[in-house]
Amino acid sequence: MDAASLTRDLKERARGAGFDEVGVARADRPQRDAAALEAWLRGGLHARMAWLAREPGKRSDPRRVFPGCRSVVCLAANYWPGADRAASPPGLGRVALYARSRDYHRVLGRKLRELAAWLEQESGEPARAFVDSGPVLERAWAERAGIGWIGKNANLIHPRRGSWLLLGEILTRAELEPDRGPTPDFCGTCTACLEACPTGAIVEPRVVDSRRCISYWTIEHRGEVPPDRREAMGDWMFGCDVCQEVCPWNRTFARPREGDDLGFREDLRGLDPVEILSMDETSFRERFSGTPIMRARWDGIRRNACIVLGNRRDPAAVPALARALSDPDPVIRSHAAWALERIGGGQARRALSRARGTA
Repeated sequence: MDAASLTRDLKERARGAGFDEVGVARADRPQRDAAALEAWLRGGLHARMAWLAREPGKRSDPRRVFPGCRSVVCLAANYWPGADRAASPPGLGRVALYARSRDYHRVLGRKLRELAAWLEQESGEPARAFVDSGPVLERAWAERAGIGWIGKNANLIHPRRGSWLLLGEILTRAELEPDRGPTPDFCGTCTACLEACPTGAIVEPRVVDSRRCISYWTIEHRGEVPPDRREAMGDWMFGCDVCQEVCPWNRTFARPREGDDLGFREDLRGLDPVEILSMDETSFRERFSGTPIMRARWDGIRRNACIVLGNRRDPAAVPALARALSDPDPVIRSHAAWALERIGGGQARRALSRARGTA
């Protein structure tokens, strides 16, 4: 089968498998993106995510990830659930939209592995599939494959779908027909995402400082969240969508995903921070196993619950936070104490005094 026919059949199969967009780029080293990655790492903008700094040269060249790689197949799956489902119920801590379904690594990973196996059979060349699971510059390759452009919020934006997209790649030694190349940058003079970011994490167009990013603090970071970062986290329990919510391309073009293969869950539209503090680890795992929420782990979600309650300053949360003062985890205890101090009032002060042995 020639490259054009193989590419056409692959794209048809990808769309039939539930991917909304698919493009192909020739494997090489994207100089602009490699330089941007190196500058980002030199500036320490990856915070404590040390794995991102391992072998940056490998991360920016798929031929070093998969020797002999000739083509990079980029795929995108829309995960916008529609305005009604996207709304967060009042009183609950907010959860990023991508985390309100089954773990996309598993759902899309299975589909990508099946596509890679088909491609191997048809081409006679080996292939490897990735879904945010390897040293691949996903957005850079999706841009080079013509799926969209990297917006000022550092997300990939499709001109007819917006940025609510999950990305995956297949690296293959097969010769495929590349797409025409990057989509033009249509952000123009818009700075809505930079202005709306609660923590100022988008320090310049397309550059996110993880040390300020709510998604980093609520998901990736382990241990104490610095006190000067907590208030700006607002009511986000897991991740943050603000820079996508304000994007005009999403407001105009986002449309609900067809079908429910991602397994949208109503109980993940928001999390009750008081309920989270009452859970033991077994209950946490039973409820959230198989979802992205597990990435934050039990200790991280409880820490985040304390921060949300402290930001709300609701006296009704005092009993739950008072119980958390005796938690075996010192991080939970310290964040519960911070939340009680924020709430204030006689009941909160008495709980703190008892915990400190001064009552």
